[in-house]
Formats: sequence, structure tokens, C-alpha cells
Amino acid sequence: MSGDGYTYTTISAGPGEPTHITVSFYLDDAAWITVYGAGKGRPQLGIAHGEVSVNIAPRAEGIGTAEDVRIARTLADKAAAYAAEVERLAASTDAGPAAA
Repeated sequence: MSGDGYTYTTISAGPGEPTHITVSFYLDDAAWITVYGAGKGRPQLGIAHGEVSVNIAPRAEGIGTAEDVRIARTLADKAAAYAAEVERLAASTDAGPAAA
């Protein structure tokens, strides 16, 4: 276990302003990422690290709309782009300064 990850939540608000909540995950091997509820009418993507977690699910149980599919595909596409960028960074780090 690397133990280099961390997670935090920021809550900010001002008089007459909406409250903003931001969750930041800097994941290590202690992270828990899973899909549950599949086949039971409410698929959810869960990400947890330490005492902070997030669940992502369609708006209504047992009902999937074209908009729900679009949102899920956008999430998957952005996750794939993130993975590709992390892979690129890891490859350049593994290759050392000569690769730059």
C-alpha cells in the first residue's frame, strides 16, 4: 500500500450565496471503485477513499432514459481520456528524463 493518496471535501458559502461543495480524490491503492446494483434496476458507480465517497446513478430507479445513457457514456469517455493521460504520464516517468 503506497499511502500517498488523500481525499478532501471543501464546503464554502457566503452571505446570500449558494453553498459550494467540492470533493477531491487523489487516489492510491486504498481507493475502492466499484459498480453495484447492476441487474437490480439501480446501477451505481461508487468511488470511496478513506471516509469520503461518491455514488453516481441514474435519476430514477428502474427507468433508464436516453439522457441517462448520454450522461453515462460521457462519464465513460472522460474516464477513458483520464486513463490515457495517466498512462502517458506513467510511461514518460518510467522512461526517465531521456524520454522527454
